[in-house]
Order: sequence, then C-alpha cells, then structure tokens
Amino acid sequence: MEKNKVLVLGSLAFDYIMGFKEKFVNAVSIDHKKEEYQSTITADSRHLHFGGTAGNIAYNLGLLNVVSVLLIGSVGKDFESLGYKDHIQRFGNIELSIDEYDDLFTAACYIVNDIKSNQMIIFHSGALDKCKNINLEDKIKNPKEFAYAINSTQSIEAMSNFAEQLNNLKIPTIFDPGQVTPLFPKEILINIIKKSEILIGNAYEIEQIKRRTGFTEKKIIEYVKAIITTKGSEGSELIYKDDKNKIYNIDIPIAIPEKIEDATGAGDGYRAGILTGLILNMTILDSCRLGSILGSFVIESSGAQTQNFNINQVRKRFFNTYGYIPPELEKT
Repeated sequence: MEKNKVLVLGSLAFDYIMGFKEKFVNAVSIDHKKEEYQSTITADSRHLHFGGTAGNIAYNLGLLNVVSVLLIGSVGKDFESLGYKDHIQRFGNIELSIDEYDDLFTAACYIVNDIKSNQMIIFHSGALDKCKNINLEDKIKNPKEFAYAINSTQSIEAMSNFAEQLNNLKIPTIFDPGQVTPLFPKEILINIIKKSEILIGNAYEIEQIKRRTGFTEKKIIEYVKAIITTKGSEGSELIYKDDKNKIYNIDIPIAIPEKIEDATGAGDGYRAGILTGLILNMTILDSCRLGSILGSFVIESSGAQTQNFNINQVRKRFFNTYGYIPPELEKT
C-alpha cells in the first residue's frame, strides 16, 4: 500500500493581535517589594487570526494540495462559530478529526504590541488541554497509509502520549516540541526523541533540548535520522546521517520573499515543506529547502494563515533560489 498521507498533531488556536500606540513602560506600575502590579492597556486595534502549530502546518499543506492530510486535535465551542472549521475544510486534501467541547473555548493567544514592538502575551489553553485524552488508534483506521506524522507543540502529556501511540502504530514521526521545550522533564524528553525519526526546533529550542537531556548533537543523532534547526533570517541547519551512518552538516539559506510583512508562522510553513518533500520521496536536504520556500511565502502577509500560493509558484521560487527543481517536485 502506498504511504501517501501525513498526520498533523498539535495546537489549533485563535490569535488575537492588538496594537497599543504607547510604550508599555509608561502604562505599567510595579512595586517589587509589595509584589503589586497594575497596568491599563487600551488597544487601538484588534485582528483575529487562525493559528496554532497544527492549524498553521495544515493550512500550508492545504494550499499546496499535494498530499492527503489528517488533522487531529481538540477544540472548543467557538471553533465553528468563528469560522475556523470552514476555513480548514475548504481544502479538499485535509480531513478533520477533532474533538469538540461545548463547555470550553478553543485555545487562544492574546498579543498586544506597543510602539516599540514589545509584546504582552496571554495564552489560554482551553480545549487544547483535552488533547492528552485522544487515542490515535481510535481515529486512525489504517496506519500503513501514513508516511509521516508531526508531533508538534502542545502539552507535554499530550506529546508524550502521542509519541507512544505513534510508535505503536509504526508511523515515522517528526518531533517538534516548540516553546514548551524548557518544561520537559529529562526522561520524558529522551523517551520521545528515541521514538522519533526527525527532531526539529529553532536554535534556542535545540539548545534547550541538549541542555535538558545532557546530549550533544552527536548523541542525539544516534537516535534520530536528522536534526533540523531553524534560524530565522539566517536560514536553517540540517544534520543528518545516511544509510551508512555517515553524518552530514549543511547550512540552508533562506528563500528571499517579495516583501516582509509578518514572520508569524514561517516556521510552521517550513515544517509543511519538509512533510511535503518527504511524502514525495525527496531527499531530506531538498525537503528542508522546500521548507524554506514555503516559509518565505508565509512572511509576505500578516498572520500565519493568510498567505496564498500554489505549486507552480513554489517550483518557480525553488528554482530562483537554488538553481534547480527536484525531479519529485517537478512532476507533481
């Protein structure tokens, strides 16, 4: 049976982005001795964006429309009423298998930016906490159809449970612990790494993984096939081993966008590119380069799910950036 599906696990959330035409330092009163804090922020703008790691990854996979996607997660009563469900279901290659809780809200991130680009962030996990109760064996009818899964950022308990279940289902996994990396207990983190095929994170997250596990990159690569480190405007780094266990270390430059609007979600676009490349049987290097291409489209608009591109535009930018088009991408 051809393995032509990808499983996306992670957060589904609303991002409320607000602006404050002042400096936070002028609107905050703190008395450290008395442990008293007071702040009044009057936002002059508010924009609602669809977000969450799993949602962002799936959205980019939907735009490419190359692979079949199963998106699994937990959401609240506002997921449908605020339009997120229709937003994702418009893609014919994405299947939703979500648990909806009528007594909870979908996870939400409230972000206020002041005129100095400082941010005040409040995150409400809501129904996202229920992901730890999901049993993948109940939701996946035929695990042999899945070439890859990505176990991306959410609660530690959920990611740990999913790692165990994916291992039992024999679905190769990309582990993407994200911003909760510093909260992982050592043994749980090591256990998930051992059950994963690829480890991905930004430079800070990979450094935290090394610190918390006590592992060097050389030790981590004993358990996984590749370590991918994203570095924002500096591109990314790929460390991988071939079938003979020879280790390679390659720096991957960014793809230049036509304009820079908002970097939010660029890393999730990168992950969608990797998944697409791997499903198409591209090399891990070409898959990472495809990730850079998708990430460059994301930052051309405000929000993580507002960009628009198609496979022809992706091929063109890939050629303009790297001077060739992988044959697997060319014939897609």
